[in-house]
Amino acid sequence: MKAYLVGFIILLFQMSTLAHLFTVNYITPDFLSIFVILYSLNNPLHKSLKLAGFLGFMQDLFSPTVFLFNFITKILIVFTTIFFKERFFYSTFLVKGLLVAVVSFIDIVIKTTVVYIKTGFFEFSTQNFVYIGLNFAIFYMVSLINELRQS
Repeated sequence: MKAYLVGFIILLFQMSTLAHLFTVNYITPDFLSIFVILYSLNNPLHKSLKLAGFLGFMQDLFSPTVFLFNFITKILIVFTTIFFKERFFYSTFLVKGLLVAVVSFIDIVIKTTVVYIKTGFFEFSTQNFVYIGLNFAIFYMVSLINELRQS
């Protein structure tokens, strides 16, 4: 239950103007996806799917995008994270950071595909690399804080 509350608070933060303090070149990192990745790394599949489904659905309710889009992407994030978690020794920071980059890239591909289907316009901008870098930086900060807190 605590994870649902934390996730919902992150969702509200991401939707607020406070999240724009972390904006670089008009791109804001996806705090909610990073939270889902971290939760999936430390919990089993069924718990991760429940949390990701709840947060994705809540994000869809609050955002004016395609309905169930965030629900589907959050579920795919869990499946991707679990897939990598079961195949690699994920305790090293490098592997976790690579996972964040891969999941962010998959998120970009899905969003670009949806835009292409809706509008017929395909664009893969260099801004996407800024998005991946921001997600990685936020993940690094959270991991560093977590390590300092545990020691």
